[in-house]
Amino acid sequence: MVLYQILFRVQPFYERGKSIAKLMEMISMSNDDDQLIRPSFPSSQGTEGFDLQLLSCIEACWLELPEMRPHIKKVRTMVNANLRSTGKGSLVDQMMKMMEEYTTNLEGMVRDRTALLEEAQKQADRLLNSMLPKSVAEDLKVGKPVIPQLYSAATVLFSDIRGFTKISSTSTPLQIVTFLNDLFSGFDAIIAKHDAYKVETIGDAYMIVSGVPNENGNNHVQHIADIALKMRSFVSNFKLAHRPEELMMVRIGFHSGSVAAGVVGLAAPRYCLFGDTVNMASRMESTGVANKIQEPFQISEQSYNLLHCFFQQFIVVERGKIEVKGKGECTTFYLEGKNASNTS
Repeated sequence: MVLYQILFRVQPFYERGKSIAKLMEMISMSNDDDQLIRPSFPSSQGTEGFDLQLLSCIEACWLELPEMRPHIKKVRTMVNANLRSTGKGSLVDQMMKMMEEYTTNLEGMVRDRTALLEEAQKQADRLLNSMLPKSVAEDLKVGKPVIPQLYSAATVLFSDIRGFTKISSTSTPLQIVTFLNDLFSGFDAIIAKHDAYKVETIGDAYMIVSGVPNENGNNHVQHIADIALKMRSFVSNFKLAHRPEELMMVRIGFHSGSVAAGVVGLAAPRYCLFGDTVNMASRMESTGVANKIQEPFQISEQSYNLLHCFFQQFIVVERGKIEVKGKGECTTFYLEGKNASNTS
């Protein structure tokens, strides 16, 4: 039995698929020579390379009558002679070689599985980072709780495409998905160059924030203003693949102020923003004019003051008073562009 296990590296009676207790019971009850239970050799592929005399010796060791079984010295002599004749050395040498081959194969399997695991981990990280800010995702991966936080200075931007409902009604689902993928991929590329985070997309609506979760002083309004101008330029040159004659126009609005942020949900966690700043930014988008970037002056006057005091390269003109839902009359401004020569 030991020689059988050494040569074939399987348990005796493995082919029967029964427990050891059940096998012992079957062996003890088999008294008839015709019903004696003995192990069977693996397939011809498994016995390839072994001398037939060696296999016959193993079978002889299973004979029912002890006096008919070969002496252990004869078995050892036959095994050593067989292994030496095949150029594989003694039984110990053969076992060492088999262990080396097994170790080598095992190392290869470990490397392959490790590579697969690393790739799966990278994919999971990319998915998590697309759902949450990187700093928040890192905390979640190490088990740290993400405590909701209030940020005193941030700028929130909303945008949507003018006439998206009409475009959707005359397009196939695949055309709509392709359109939004192309559009949002362009927006994502713009955001990647700035200290800002895409919070979410709903249909054609696109929400961005700067100053959350990475606080950046007063620079949040500069980043959002730059992003807004670049988004407007990108959309102006954007062509629908299935309707290239369609003139694309974007409506954008943003507002600065305090924002509360935190992770909501367990099965599908999302990084969400709360507060009046979010609502006001949404109102600025909904009351804006297509291809005009509207920036509100009401409430804290923070956005205009920040641009006027610290980032005078931006060209801002007053729109006047408009009715804002939930706020009444508010003075708002248009962000027309950026004066490259004035960087003070």
